[in-house]
Amino acid sequence: MKILNDLTGLFDFRISIQYIKNMIKKVLNFIKENNMLQNGDSVVLGVSGGADSICMLYVLKEISKFINLKLVVVHVHHHIRGKEADGDMEYVRKICDKEHIPYEIFHIDAKKEAIARGMSEEEAGRVCRYECFAKVQEKYNANKISVAHNLNDNSETILFNLFRGTGIKGISGIPMQRDNIVRPLLCVSRKEIEKYLEENHISYRTDKTNFETEYSRNKLRLELIPYIKENINKKAEYNIVNAGKMLGEIEDYLEIETNKTYDEYVDENEEGIFISLKAFEIHPAIAKRIVRKGIEKKAGKLKDVTAAHVESIINLAKLEVSKSVNLPYNIKAIKKYKGILLSDLSDIKIEKIKEIPIIVNNELINENPYNGKFKIDFENNGFSVDDIQELLYTKWIDCDKIGSLTLRNRKEGDYLVVNDFGSKKKLKEYFINEKIPKEDRDKVLLLADGNHIVWIVGYRMSSYYKVNSNTRNIIKIEFYN
Repeated sequence: MKILNDLTGLFDFRISIQYIKNMIKKVLNFIKENNMLQNGDSVVLGVSGGADSICMLYVLKEISKFINLKLVVVHVHHHIRGKEADGDMEYVRKICDKEHIPYEIFHIDAKKEAIARGMSEEEAGRVCRYECFAKVQEKYNANKISVAHNLNDNSETILFNLFRGTGIKGISGIPMQRDNIVRPLLCVSRKEIEKYLEENHISYRTDKTNFETEYSRNKLRLELIPYIKENINKKAEYNIVNAGKMLGEIEDYLEIETNKTYDEYVDENEEGIFISLKAFEIHPAIAKRIVRKGIEKKAGKLKDVTAAHVESIINLAKLEVSKSVNLPYNIKAIKKYKGILLSDLSDIKIEKIKEIPIIVNNELINENPYNGKFKIDFENNGFSVDDIQELLYTKWIDCDKIGSLTLRNRKEGDYLVVNDFGSKKKLKEYFINEKIPKEDRDKVLLLADGNHIVWIVGYRMSSYYKVNSNTRNIIKIEFYN
């Protein structure tokens, strides 16, 4: 390869094209067009030993001759595949020693991490890998992390997410770069990668699990996509990726519009995230994105939130009555008078308490029980049923129906009335139906009138104690988390 003369700008060089192998030229142009890497960048490479990552290592090593990249390799041993994984590790070590590239090797127990983090082994492995990359980035003061996803990976991801029912963002494909993570091989196919390695007599490791069709993604790669290419369009993967790119541009525009409207229609407070019903009157493309943004703000992630979940909230907003739907990450969407409340009930961490009397013989004897986390007031004469709001941690109760009111945890024989017809349900059955974990049931705060539960704090109150047009004396009870 020959350098003709220096240029200023992103790359301080011009390369004589006829001396550059097709793979190097293609990746180099892709990096330049998308401003992925700068002259002098220090880059952490995630290298498993497979064809993609080994190709990335050698291609970036060649490119580093022209843009002065400083490379460091990271290999993560997941301790899943036994001797095969040991072989992968030794192969990466051997390559790095041969090419004089510094490297770091990490050992993780993916199975244990999956259990500890409540994830699948695959997801836990991915999270741990990126944590390892970040550690090496800090150690070497690197400013970029490079991973080896290719064009085929991108088309598979788009199809996989499409079939799962994700939104536009999910079917936009794998981003070329996000924050400090770059993917320089997204422009090349798996076939091109294997050809490059073969022509340059570079060996690589093969993960046999990639050929096991019991995994959904493997079925896509090994069965569905080959069928589509053979029977419908041999360029299907390129067309899928191009469609994803166009959708990505639409996604960027919609994100800008969503951010403009989110603050107007959404209120974030101690009860959760409240989305005004007015948000559901605007174009559904924006309304649905507002819902997704609200869930992401509450849960911190969206990975398991599908289009069906979002649609369930859109339908919830159309209802006249108060209902709720359960969402991933222990989020509950609750229909309120003027909107939808996204609440995480696990936010309230409460230990078991001793019984605290509040009302005895119609006399309020404790206005601020449980260390002031409750506030109890008698409403003034001018208060009416129309003034009552549907709030998760504030309730208005018909005081005349209360014999005594005690704050406590559950007891044998507890029950509540679940409708206006007086139907009773055991508290135990309610907990089971609401999927409240066994270990948490003894800690749930209850306002009780004997064994009749007036209010399961943070969940619902008994229909028997609800205020109606015949109610004369009303007490307002608020819980502060």
